[in-house]
Amino acid sequence: MRNSLSFILILILATSRLSQNAIRIDASAAPACGKAGAVKLVNKMAAVETIRLGYDRYIIADSSFQDNVGVVGYNTQTVGTYGYGGFNANTYATPIIGGSRDAAVIVYMFKSNDPQGRQAIDARQSLGADWQAIVEKGAPKTC
Repeated sequence: MRNSLSFILILILATSRLSQNAIRIDASAAPACGKAGAVKLVNKMAAVETIRLGYDRYIIADSSFQDNVGVVGYNTQTVGTYGYGGFNANTYATPIIGGSRDAAVIVYMFKSNDPQGRQAIDARQSLGADWQAIVEKGAPKTC
């Protein structure tokens, strides 16, 4: 018999419009996603939001990351055995991990013909050949 574990990986995304061509994207990812998962998510969403808002290129002007993951409790189990007139007990504790890994970016967006965006990242190119399907899906639900 094969044992398998399944995890529910929750992502919470929020996009705030800061100006006509600037947004802030915040993401909170489950502990199992790791820092890389949260950072990868906000970078992908920068490209998606750039296209969705009618722009072509973007620059990530600022980014931040915070790790709020820790042990929030324990599940304990005591196992006892009887034998030859004696009793032996062992207690096992399994940690409960909680919290989130949070990332945020400030994104400036540009039209393809805007000279200020000449060094900016092409949003469609960063998402790859299937960029239309990615933009249509919107924010991912898992990392």
